[in-house]
Amino acid sequence: MLNTKEYFKQLDATLAVKEVNNEIAALDSLIEDISEDKSASVAGGAVSNIGGRIPRIGSTTFPTAYTTTKQFNDISIRLTTNPYALSVTAVRADGRGNVSSYSRNIPANYHGVVTVAADVRDGTRFKLNFNATTLNYFDIAGRITY
Repeated sequence: MLNTKEYFKQLDATLAVKEVNNEIAALDSLIEDISEDKSASVAGGAVSNIGGRIPRIGSTTFPTAYTTTKQFNDISIRLTTNPYALSVTAVRADGRGNVSSYSRNIPANYHGVVTVAADVRDGTRFKLNFNATTLNYFDIAGRITY
């Protein structure tokens, strides 16, 4: 049998745990809302899904043009599907050269973040150019933050 002092001590501990659990639930809900928001990433930039077919032994520029935002200075990509190695370059949407200083190689089945171009000026319109050296056509999918 607990005395009154011990009872209230346990009650306070129980209430504190419930408050912490409520805070955790609220944070989980907020994180879920952020991850469903396609307009911004945790880092602050815009986020878009990308995907398409890569030709064998050749290069392709995806048709979608993106515009960099002031919230994020880099163009980064994270592929969720890439069965073969490839390289990626950010090119100007108007066709007047590259945004990237050089192509970034992405190994087969690599799912980490790759910075395609760093310190890109706000408002720069760009597309992504992919190059592969395999004899197979293959599909890629992932997300881009810009």
